[in-house]
Amino acid sequence: MQGSVTVGGYIVPIRVVLVALGLLIGIGLVVSFALTLGLSWYRHRNTTRRNRVRPDVQDALLERAFSPDPDWDAWVGTLSATERRVAEDLLDEYLRELDGSEADSLKQLGTALGIPERARSNLEGGHTFVRLQALTWLVRLDDAEPYQTASYEPETPDERATVARLLLQTGNLDSPEQGIDLLLDGATAEFSVFGQDTLYRLANEDPDAMFTIGAWQYKTWPPSLHAQVLLVCGQLGTGIRTADISWLTASLEADDEGVRAAAASALGGFGWRPELRDPMFFARATADPSPRVRGAVYEMLGEWGDEEALTILLYALVSEDDPRALVRGTNALVRRHDRIGDSGQAVLGTAWEWSSEHSTYDSVARGRTRAVEG
Repeated sequence: MQGSVTVGGYIVPIRVVLVALGLLIGIGLVVSFALTLGLSWYRHRNTTRRNRVRPDVQDALLERAFSPDPDWDAWVGTLSATERRVAEDLLDEYLRELDGSEADSLKQLGTALGIPERARSNLEGGHTFVRLQALTWLVRLDDAEPYQTASYEPETPDERATVARLLLQTGNLDSPEQGIDLLLDGATAEFSVFGQDTLYRLANEDPDAMFTIGAWQYKTWPPSLHAQVLLVCGQLGTGIRTADISWLTASLEADDEGVRAAAASALGGFGWRPELRDPMFFARATADPSPRVRGAVYEMLGEWGDEEALTILLYALVSEDDPRALVRGTNALVRRHDRIGDSGQAVLGTAWEWSSEHSTYDSVARGRTRAVEG
């Protein structure tokens, strides 16, 4: 029959089907609206209750924080459920800002509020966000014991970074190498800012371990992670005498220009290494097809700062046709103007004058800032 459908062996007019669908959609919208309204009211009520008790809880918390005997357990026992949540929020806020004896006292409050025990439970049974939140609390409380006794292994890069920071901060790593390996072994995604900072802290404790692990694993990393590790290596200073840097130079041949640029930046502190003084190395590096990479190479040569490096940089800039790369290279040369005399101005002309003016302006601005701060 035209204008009808068959449902369970019965012929039903299409108009009836459409009406039924409309009713279902309408009921769904009403239920959704009611749930949204109810949730909004519930949140508003909780927020109002917390705001009402917050001043009193805050005053009492701060008074005890600076007391020689805060007796947190007794105080927490007098708090209502709402007051406990407010105390926990305040604790989170203050632990981000305080350190020293004040922070030590507040960490005891965390124990009195039962946060470590909850963290252990959440590590064993929570989803990713809950686990990460639990680890973050343990970092703030400097308490690795709940993690160490939980049946839990970190799964995501953020979890691994937080576990590594927790173990480093509480002195529970056998060596910095263990923490670096925890972060990088099997890593398949880039780190957050927190993760990159954790990697730097660990690498700074044992730079040789960072370079050794990098040499083993760099080929397995995605470009974004590879670039992050190279940037960390570039911040480790020039005191690395025996580390294998062949993987840094090999990274200059990577397909990804971000990796090549990061490799050039990382090599800025290794100009004294003989293996970097091969003419073929200079020729390949300054002829990279990417202006971004060439700019990083120019800055690398400027950071090396010796006569050979600056001469190569000067004459590479003569044929540079990308404005940004030219500016980066000229700026690097201007910072070393005391070592090249008038050669820069004679060869680079307008580009040299522009960079010199900006360098002078920056020096004056920094001088005024220091004078104001002083």
